[in-house]
Amino acid sequence: MMGQGLKFSVVLWCLSGAAGCSSTETHLDPNATVSSFCENWGRQACSAKVVLACSGADKLETELTESCVESQQAFCAQLLPSKGYSSQKATQCLRAVQTAYADGVLSADDIAVVRHRGEPCNHLVKGSQGVGESCASDDECDTLKNYSCVFKSGVGTCQIPALVANGTSCAAADAACNPDFYCGADQYCVHVKSAGNSCTESFECDTGLECDSHSSKCVMRVDATSCTKDDDCTTKVCDIPVNSATGRCVQSITLSGSSSICEDLQ
Repeated sequence: MMGQGLKFSVVLWCLSGAAGCSSTETHLDPNATVSSFCENWGRQACSAKVVLACSGADKLETELTESCVESQQAFCAQLLPSKGYSSQKATQCLRAVQTAYADGVLSADDIAVVRHRGEPCNHLVKGSQGVGESCASDDECDTLKNYSCVFKSGVGTCQIPALVANGTSCAAADAACNPDFYCGADQYCVHVKSAGNSCTESFECDTGLECDSHSSKCVMRVDATSCTKDDDCTTKVCDIPVNSATGRCVQSITLSGSSSICEDLQ
């Protein structure tokens, strides 16, 4: 396992231009398999700051770091589908993982990357669905060529998204609305709705909200002090304490042994 991490470091060194590398070195693929990629994911995540914060130790020990790497390797593997992985854009993802964990505080954007494989880690899979075919997630499309699942009225097809301005037409098959907007029934990009606003489908409501079938209004999916996952929160961050089934919606998480997010960083 140590060898794969070393190879990844060498390749990043070459890519950065810090030194001249031979063709043999630059052609190594340290992320060729899901296992090797996920080990390197763990090595980017398990910095000294993260390991000390999550373990509560006063001194960094090799055993603590290796335990963290193994836990993150297993966690990373669960984020990827069983088929279709490619290492073409793995380096960009690993750099983003390293950046997200660097300060020991995870914002909503950081959480999206390291817990849900958000941009740029959403370009690691060549899915089975072709252009224009139906999909339920990006991984069903060829993300290596920047295809993603573009949704219209809750129905997705594989497209290379063409972002359109807020309030303008999203009728074209590849037209995609900006974050916090969706393609409405009239095929124009409209802002997601906040709590209390009328709705017909949950995709019309903001993150953490759902369309109540009785009132036809956007309501909180759960109480902000009883979330079980990040999507339960309008902040997109659910902090669940260790040994607890529920947590509270927060703006960010400062890593510590009391937060369950550290359980796969130990």
